[in-house]
Amino acid sequence: MNATINRLLTPLFLLLPLGVHAQATNDRSSFLDASQVPDAAFLPAPPDSSSVAYLNDINRYEWGKSQRKTDRGVTADFDAYWQTDSMMIGFAPYLGFTITRKDMPQTFKLLSMVSEDAENGVQGAKKKYMRRRPYAVFGEQPSGGSKYMQITSGSYPSGHAARGWATALVLSELLPDRANGVLTRGFDYGESRVITGYHFQSDVDAARLAASAVAVRLQSVPAFKQQFDLARKEIAALPGDIKTTRVEHVGKLEKKAKQAFQGMAIYKDYLVSLQNTGMARIYHLPDMAAVTDTFALGSKHKYNHANVAAFGTEKYNPADVFPLLYVSQCNVHEVNGMRDACYVERISLDGKSELVQSIALDEHNKYFGHAVQWTIDQEHNILIGYGNTKANTIPGNRFRVVRFHLPKLADGKVVHLNMKDAIDNVIIQDYDARYPSISISQGAVYKDGCLYLPTGFGTTLRSSVLYVWDINKRRLRSILDLQSQLPHEMEDADFFKGQLYIQCNGGAGVVKLVK
Repeated sequence: MNATINRLLTPLFLLLPLGVHAQATNDRSSFLDASQVPDAAFLPAPPDSSSVAYLNDINRYEWGKSQRKTDRGVTADFDAYWQTDSMMIGFAPYLGFTITRKDMPQTFKLLSMVSEDAENGVQGAKKKYMRRRPYAVFGEQPSGGSKYMQITSGSYPSGHAARGWATALVLSELLPDRANGVLTRGFDYGESRVITGYHFQSDVDAARLAASAVAVRLQSVPAFKQQFDLARKEIAALPGDIKTTRVEHVGKLEKKAKQAFQGMAIYKDYLVSLQNTGMARIYHLPDMAAVTDTFALGSKHKYNHANVAAFGTEKYNPADVFPLLYVSQCNVHEVNGMRDACYVERISLDGKSELVQSIALDEHNKYFGHAVQWTIDQEHNILIGYGNTKANTIPGNRFRVVRFHLPKLADGKVVHLNMKDAIDNVIIQDYDARYPSISISQGAVYKDGCLYLPTGFGTTLRSSVLYVWDINKRRLRSILDLQSQLPHEMEDADFFKGQLYIQCNGGAGVVKLVK
């Protein structure tokens, strides 16, 4: 994460995609009228200052302060935005897509109204107890500074936490296979209020109880059930054919070098598997028989992550078996004065490789955050760069795809690209906001006008999702949720005889998608 952001806690609205920070478009209507909203009268009074529970509030307040200048603190500041568009950005990594007013209006409306009901569900207790907020009790500034110290509403229970928890409950009902991650995010949304100093822990805990009561009450409201059904149908209609796609195991990978598997590329009947630092091994397809032992690329270096691999069309020598192999360094450290370089390798079936060219994007820090990665459009001899504009831990991050004419070997040993020479430069979220701003991007492969992007770690919180981005139409063609079939970290992908092959860590080896 950018150290400057950590130190200064830049206002998050400056980091959001265009239009998100406006916040003026949030739905204000609700499902429950005043007589139907649970009034939180069942909640006990907030802890007395002489109680053990209050000691826990103090302890958690101090914990919150310790988080403010960390990545978690940046997320907590972002969570101050309770409006639905902002909240959906936070839930997106756990869903595999972003719910927006434009692309998913029925689901957006449902969650906006649920959020409003949750807020209404804590108002009675807020007015009854009018508990002072932590920063006022301790005479300290909350995260965000003194300009936010004029809040007059009661601290107990937390309206933000109620909104986050009710939203998580309804989302987990809509997407039960995503429940664990969604509920984790909903829980963390409440904890953010403790970190920023606007609420005590007991405020947040009480809010979750109140929100749960609201969520239960909604189940008997016809308007809610009708809107819920509309949202469920909208989600079912998301692009993707996962119901007719299954994952099949192709074969194991040999791991003699003690490094994680990374890039993978396929040429004819050969699969080249890369490992961190630039180690390689060649297999024969479809039997996955090893053709070589593990060998070093010419670009082998402790700072070569070798995260993505793709074959081009040019050969170093017409007699070579393989065309040139393009390998993404994908590392924050420089090697020979270059960072995030694209290494061009001449590999052979006898287990040897030499570095014949290095490609670098000048001033790439202006356009990419943590890393720019590279793949090849063989159909048009195009070099495709892609990656985060900031970092995949920042809610305001976006995802950039830029294309260049593929340099030739005759262009020299070192080639410097400049953004003014780009064929195009596209931010995915400018055209399709369903692609999450916080996404663990891995490898990529181009085929038939589309960029196939495996993402995630294969875990509950960072699940395996494959996005298919139509480069020409600038829309997501498919969103394939593979987590239930592939709970492993997908790394890179390529096509063999029309089927998508994916290299994974976690013992999964190489798998393929079969319709």
